[in-house]
Amino acid sequence: MMTDRILCCIFNHNRNEQAIRWAERLGPHFETLILDSGSSPACEHGAAVQLENIYYAGLMNKAWELLCERDARWLMIVTSDIEIDEENTVKLIAGMQDIAKTANVGLYQPSCALSLHGRALYQSMCHYTGRVRRVNFQEGWFHLVCREILDEVMPVDLSLNRLGWGIDLALSHVARIKRMLVLVDDRVRVIHPKGTGYNREAALEQMRRWHASIPGYTSPRHFPPLRDEIRYI
Repeated sequence: MMTDRILCCIFNHNRNEQAIRWAERLGPHFETLILDSGSSPACEHGAAVQLENIYYAGLMNKAWELLCERDARWLMIVTSDIEIDEENTVKLIAGMQDIAKTANVGLYQPSCALSLHGRALYQSMCHYTGRVRRVNFQEGWFHLVCREILDEVMPVDLSLNRLGWGIDLALSHVARIKRMLVLVDDRVRVIHPKGTGYNREAALEQMRRWHASIPGYTSPRHFPPLRDEIRYI
């Protein structure tokens, strides 16, 4: 029987110290792994799984595989470049523990604080509401996502989309179809630094090709957020 526990996977490439800090924050509360994608030098930590450089889509596939092996319901992924302070770490852990008790949340993420060196799309920025907001999609630098959503999207066909852009949109599309909430938490703030390191044109081309292969895919950007109340198990 699938458990409601959370598996945390930190996606890392050449940011070993930051990945280790994330592991040390999360490890006391959740099963936590660093998925180290071709770092040089490799990340040397007890939680590290050393891999070739498999890019974001390969990391998503590996994280989903590990989640299925554990028969857990929730996968948290965070890219190791995300910055968070101690106060917001406490709030994030509490938020994740609360979301794990819900029945109709598909995806959850903290908000992105205003910062000169950070960036996020409008719906992911902190709106300073002091609450959890319903949105139509969220970005891939952080997800807490349930198996019901992941199993409809994973594994990603790496021959179509190796770089992994648009997985966040596909997950949010499935959430809309299943009438599950997509949430951004204004109570928790992180910083998502600017820059991806990817060739933007190549990433967009791969994303569009992969989205075209998903039966019935329609961008969640075209739909308003679901307004249902959060239900608990």
